[in-house]
Amino acid sequence: MLIIGNGISFVAAIFMVASCVVKRKRTIFLCQFLECALLAVASVFFGALAGMTTLVFSAIRNLLVANDRYTKPMMTVFLILTIVAGVLANTRGLVGLLPVFATVEYTICCHYIVGEKATKCSIFVNVLLWVIYSFLICDLSTAVSDTIVLLL
Repeated sequence: MLIIGNGISFVAAIFMVASCVVKRKRTIFLCQFLECALLAVASVFFGALAGMTTLVFSAIRNLLVANDRYTKPMMTVFLILTIVAGVLANTRGLVGLLPVFATVEYTICCHYIVGEKATKCSIFVNVLLWVIYSFLICDLSTAVSDTIVLLL
């Protein structure tokens, strides 16, 4: 199961790298949509239900942001859904709350941040939280690739 999860995570990592090198906000969020969707699938193989749940909401949110349909009321709905579903799906104690914290941070930033540089700074904070989580659930593909992205 870990091998399959890490294989899917590796493909997702390619989209994370792509989101860091592209210039347009729309393209950044489309890459992140694909990354989150793939990581949600990989999370099933890691038995990481809170991560899977928050990643599904993240994927939908990123698609909405990419298409300029992400409003403040939608942000509020996504925050509530992420917190409630993430906490209910959590089977890993404090570790299982890391994806909830990461998703809440980025959900708020997706609404308020406008420029490319600020978006990338928000991504940095988000990825840092996910790196910690990924190491703890043995998603080594994501942990290593995201660590490399953070260092670059």
